[in-house]
Amino acid sequence: MSDTETRTQRALKKTIGEQSETIGTLRNRVSTLADEIATLQSQLAQFKSEVASDIKGIIEHMKT
Repeated sequence: MSDTETRTQRALKKTIGEQSETIGTLRNRVSTLADEIATLQSQLAQFKSEVASDIKGIIEHMKT
């Protein structure tokens, strides 16, 4: 094996290692964002329910 091939292989291994690390970081970030979206959806549903309840209470109060 020539010295050039060895250097090329080392460079490729380094690049693959860096890319693997970047992919891992991105996967973790996507997972975190997915969790945050699920939390926001749940909170939004709860907020909608509470607003609907408040409005219903206001309307009932205005009727009397």
